[in-house]
Amino acid sequence: MKIQTEQKSLLIDAFEVLLANLGPEKTTKLWQVLTSSRGDYLKIRPKLFAGKSVPFLYKEAKKFNK
Repeated sequence: MKIQTEQKSLLIDAFEVLLANLGPEKTTKLWQVLTSSRGDYLKIRPKLFAGKSVPFLYKEAKKFNK
């Protein structure tokens, strides 16, 4: 799904309001609800992690969470 510049700007503004009023945890949960219909994680998981070892994924997750 392609999002045009105007739509991106609207989404950014909306999530800034949500973050300010709901906080990160509730905003993240809302995002999950809104995007959950886009696909089944269990079906796409093999493609996402194909050829990647557990130690590699652990390193990437640590880097991402810093």
